[in-house]
Amino acid sequence: MACDKIESPYLTPSHHEDVDVIFPDLNPSTVYRKVLFDEYTGHTCIGCPEGHTILDQLLTQYGDTLVAVGIHANWFAEPEAGLFSYDFRTPTGEQLYLDYNINNNPKAIINRSGAALDKSLWSSEMHHADRTLHAAIQMINQYNEANQSLKINTKTTMLEDYDQAVQLSLLLVEDHIVKPQKFSDHIDTFYVHNHVLRAGINGNYGERISTGGLVSKDSSYLYGYSIDFNGTDWVPENCSVIAILLDESSKEVLQVEKTKVK
Repeated sequence: MACDKIESPYLTPSHHEDVDVIFPDLNPSTVYRKVLFDEYTGHTCIGCPEGHTILDQLLTQYGDTLVAVGIHANWFAEPEAGLFSYDFRTPTGEQLYLDYNINNNPKAIINRSGAALDKSLWSSEMHHADRTLHAAIQMINQYNEANQSLKINTKTTMLEDYDQAVQLSLLLVEDHIVKPQKFSDHIDTFYVHNHVLRAGINGNYGERISTGGLVSKDSSYLYGYSIDFNGTDWVPENCSVIAILLDESSKEVLQVEKTKVK
């Protein structure tokens, strides 16, 4: 007939894994908006090393307020016999490439909003990126050495009301992958690839973190998921999980957080 209100509600959709960790108390005054930078790249793209350099400069400038994902997709990422036999591609990366009408590399999209940008525009567009603070994402990763599996625990706290359905997307990225990269005048066989998308952990755009995807101010939403490292060449020490809160309809990013696997 009636329901008791639970203070500081912790809502967990029933089809996700339980979260079995205790998150530290959140101080909203310490939370700031972070920006997602999807960089579309490829190991045979001769203009992409310059894009990597620009992105590195942006990461130095913006620090941890900028979260980068290197998406190796389409023909510049296709494996070739010989030096470029390694396959960086992922199903999620290929789908994002199609969905956002990427027609060449290097390109970037900021916060999954607007058109793909040429590298000459990355710096100026980052200056105008939306900094509206909607939510905080906390994340605790638990890597099991024995079975080589990762349990991801997230807590999303809404700091403002939001009247559209939202989803939480989890991506696995890896740094320090040494593989060849093509330049205009040479091939660097010991090139270090960073921010490389390894997997869309819960699909291409994630899943709802509440019934119907609706959220409310001051409520928290717990979401757990696991991913298996067996049969991959992923190095856990070099990997991170990126959690992206996005508008279910527009796919625009509302908040993003990045946490090391180990």
